[in-house]
Amino acid sequence: MSIFFLGAPSTTQAVGDLHVYSMPGVWAQDLPTSWFTNLHLRYFDFDKIFDSDGNKTDVTGMDGFQIIGKVGHVYRVNDQWQLTNVLTIPRTHLTARSIPGIGDMSASGFSDWISTNTLGWHNRANSLHLSTGFSLTFPLGDYSSDDPINMGKNRWILYFPYAFIHGRLPVFDGLLMIDNSVGIEWRFENSDIGWDDHDVLEANLILTYFLSRQAKFGVFVQPDLQMALNESTLKGIGQNDSDFYTFGGALGILYTPKSTCMLHLKYTQELFGREINDGAPAPVIKAWHFIMTYLF
Repeated sequence: MSIFFLGAPSTTQAVGDLHVYSMPGVWAQDLPTSWFTNLHLRYFDFDKIFDSDGNKTDVTGMDGFQIIGKVGHVYRVNDQWQLTNVLTIPRTHLTARSIPGIGDMSASGFSDWISTNTLGWHNRANSLHLSTGFSLTFPLGDYSSDDPINMGKNRWILYFPYAFIHGRLPVFDGLLMIDNSVGIEWRFENSDIGWDDHDVLEANLILTYFLSRQAKFGVFVQPDLQMALNESTLKGIGQNDSDFYTFGGALGILYTPKSTCMLHLKYTQELFGREINDGAPAPVIKAWHFIMTYLF
């Protein structure tokens, strides 16, 4: 059995971070030398934010739709090691609803591009997979300091180091799959406005159960935690937001109609949080995702 979805983190202005793009099997390291593509459709909305005390507060509602395309290449070094490289290009449409005195405001454009690169190993029993690597976000998304809504962040972001663990264990008549990742997101300064966002630690866990050993149909749950490692600065002045955190989760199903194709459907929601992230209070995001991955 080969679980072949490989992802890359992606962000867009005020609408989510790495955790919404991680999927079951994302750290599996048993692919043959090959190319793969991934199409991710995401609808999200929110009308509340987490304030500095962790309470949910009403705000102007926002919703959006994303088309996130990935293309990747796997190189099989030998029967236990592989290199994987992925390019992610997101495009987003975002609408702010019923702004007092303005009405609706919307914008569309490309978000920042991301390159992800990993080195992975698995044991000969194929039950344990380990990998590490880094991602780099390029400030290529649509951005202007004069625009009220931006798709790009106008800054570099380095995700390093990653530590990935992927395990498979027969349970009853099916298969239990565990994906766990821990990484640090180093956010560099937006020199246009002098904003240097805090760096973030993220821990992500995905527990998947396939109803049969053939891994055709599965269900999964996905808790995720993000927390600040330091405080943001605006033109060198600290913003006192080093206690930022969000905790969210996902429920989903997946189906593999054949060994080279996998389909995912999941619902994600932020459950708890506080303080500023990316220059604004963290939104209480609810989102639906459909993902299709195909291996050539």
